[in-house]
Amino acid sequence: MTRISCLTLAVLLVLSRPAAPTIVIPPTFDELVARAESVFVAHVVDTRSSWVESRSGRSIVTDVTFAIERTLKGPTYAERSLEFLGGTVGDDTLHVSGMPQFHVGDRDVLFVADSGGPASPLVGFWYGRFRVQRDAPTGVDMIRTHDGRPLASLDEVGNRSRAATVAPLRTLSLNDFLTAVDAKVRALGRQ
Repeated sequence: MTRISCLTLAVLLVLSRPAAPTIVIPPTFDELVARAESVFVAHVVDTRSSWVESRSGRSIVTDVTFAIERTLKGPTYAERSLEFLGGTVGDDTLHVSGMPQFHVGDRDVLFVADSGGPASPLVGFWYGRFRVQRDAPTGVDMIRTHDGRPLASLDEVGNRSRAATVAPLRTLSLNDFLTAVDAKVRALGRQ
């Protein structure tokens, strides 16, 4: 075998390997706040998917526009759009496993990374999203994780040991969560 043939064979073998899955290590509460360029409470006012060209080829992205209610860290905006990989344009759909799906009217606390990723601008891919849901009997806004689980304490952020089927006795209120974020932002600013 010639040297060029061996090199070609080696390149083909490397290129034919399946892509390794992306592993996202869940950030702790402290890591979320520290790594975020901005943290804000907002609700979704628009989503638009479109084709984009990049160095790696053509793909679909979804721009999600948020009306910002309160900023806890970073620049203050009335509205902000974030771009996420995936979406549907016409008959074409690009599904990215684990990518947060936003719908008009959703209300969230978002931790946005300064560098933004190629797929998600949130810290920890999807871990930087906390859903806000109103408790019907009490009228109090409560915090849920990115996947809809009630968040009982800050110690649970980044901790996957609690079984998803076990409902906590207590769920953090939005006010308690925002108070903790604000305190951590102030503490980081003093360092």
